[in-house]
Amino acid sequence: MAVFAVVVGALFAIVGQLWYLQVLEGGRFLDASDKNRIRVRPIAAPRGILFDRHGRPLVDNRPAFTLSLIPRELDRERERRDAVLGRVAALLDIPFRELVDAVERVPPESLMPVRVRRGLSLSDVAKVEEWKLELPGVIVEVEPQRAYPSSRFAAHLLGYVREASDDQLKQGRYRRGDMVGQSGLERVLDEHLRGRDGGERIEVDALGRSIRVMQAAEPNPGAQVVTTIDRRVQETAERAMEGKAGAVVVMDPRSGDVLALVSTPAYEIDRFTGTIDRAAWLRVVQDPDRPLLNRVIQGQYPPGSVFKVVVTAAGLQEGSLAPMDRVHCGGAFTLGDHTFHDWKKEGHGTVDLHRAIVHSCDVFFYQAGLKVGGTTIARYAQAFGLGRATGIDLSGEKIGLIPEPRAGRRGRRAFLAGDVANMAIGQGALLVTPLQVARAMAAVANGGVLWKPRLVQRVERPERGVIWSDPGRVMGHVELSPMVWAVLRQGLWGVVNEGGTGTAARIPGLDVAGKTGTAQTVANSKSEKGQDHAWFAAYAPAPNPEVVVVVFVERGGHGGAAAAPIARQILNAIFFEKVAMAGFTGS
Repeated sequence: MAVFAVVVGALFAIVGQLWYLQVLEGGRFLDASDKNRIRVRPIAAPRGILFDRHGRPLVDNRPAFTLSLIPRELDRERERRDAVLGRVAALLDIPFRELVDAVERVPPESLMPVRVRRGLSLSDVAKVEEWKLELPGVIVEVEPQRAYPSSRFAAHLLGYVREASDDQLKQGRYRRGDMVGQSGLERVLDEHLRGRDGGERIEVDALGRSIRVMQAAEPNPGAQVVTTIDRRVQETAERAMEGKAGAVVVMDPRSGDVLALVSTPAYEIDRFTGTIDRAAWLRVVQDPDRPLLNRVIQGQYPPGSVFKVVVTAAGLQEGSLAPMDRVHCGGAFTLGDHTFHDWKKEGHGTVDLHRAIVHSCDVFFYQAGLKVGGTTIARYAQAFGLGRATGIDLSGEKIGLIPEPRAGRRGRRAFLAGDVANMAIGQGALLVTPLQVARAMAAVANGGVLWKPRLVQRVERPERGVIWSDPGRVMGHVELSPMVWAVLRQGLWGVVNEGGTGTAARIPGLDVAGKTGTAQTVANSKSEKGQDHAWFAAYAPAPNPEVVVVVFVERGGHGGAAAAPIARQILNAIFFEKVAMAGFTGS
């Protein structure tokens, strides 16, 4: 009887334990079993494509191999885990410490892949596959990766994409491993360009090897972006600036559309997309040519004689200058005990306002600036959009500098005569960006409208159509009389077509108008020739302007010799058919 009771009791205990395991703890054990048997693998969504205004891609995607580690599948014992990571380091020439740091940044129970090296070669993939059985927790994934027409194409405009940093992860908007726009349009439009990741539920064996895909959700690609850029013009401008430091802006004065935006030298975008070691990063950051600097919006330079357009407008509108004003230029102008020299040592002889613009006579404008006055010149410079941001949709824009009057002995603020003379020829404390000069010249071309430079026309998704668009925005207006506009335009036409300083930009069959500028740097005021900054700001066709081209060559020399020929190349490319037809007809 006692034996029977023991047996019955044992049966009740077993049944109770089974009930406990199956009913009360069944869900927990099933979940644990699934975690051992089922893996959830994310599938990265392709970023949206950036197109130029004609539908040509500025940047695209291509499939690429990525080395990832799954913390939970790595051996729990540190020695064995390090042996696996050491083998990976040796196979793929990856610093061992980099692998360890990548794993230790996430919980050891995590099943999410930790991406440690993107852009593996086929040879690298073959090595991993060959040693696969001895590399538990090491996988190769296929992900979309940015592909560019060339490694430096539109680098400052497009920007680069790389894995979200620790600071970005703290914002709560990204997950570890997400690719995020870090600069340029990639950063500004990241919210639209980033798609929604998909994923797979995969059944694996005891070694973590895939058996079958149980469920899959396709990724949702990012939106498509149509920019205002013309890829052909962008490529032409980049070729024209090859080997030089400087900037080019090509803009439509009728809408503010930016057709090309070039800053040289540029950095290699694809190097920043992948893993870049500290030494390589320091080489780029410490490069004296400053390839990371976007000179179009962040470079601040004296405008040189390009600024004479503003002085002329101010003087004519205020009545302190007249078209018939004449000055004799002997190559120098004395003010007090200081002598201001003309760029042409022998001088220009007697010139009126028109000839002073055409030949960029400094002596004429020294005296013109003193007539107009520093306060008035500064006010008109601000009216032309200098000294303030243009509002372009790129981060880091600088505002330049419009000089202010100095405080005198009795507390009254006034411009010193020497400062005004310097400012009148675009020197002294005056600083502008190439984009500001482009917008100011666009205002001359279009009759005074200051557009906000536009880079993006619209954002669209195939299933929803246009989800965002930019109709363009006017930021201000330069109020000048028709007579003043006429004098300015006649002078700028003469710079190119009447034997002026911009003759190198002349194109048969195309009316080009423009202004050269040669700006001395502070460090180079007494240095050898060839260290001046070269400017050329132009528009065409002169009677009905369609484009503005601004070329800036850092330490390039004279604007007419260094910058004007580059503008000519760009305008030739833009108006190829018109120029070719003129050559064919002999007109």
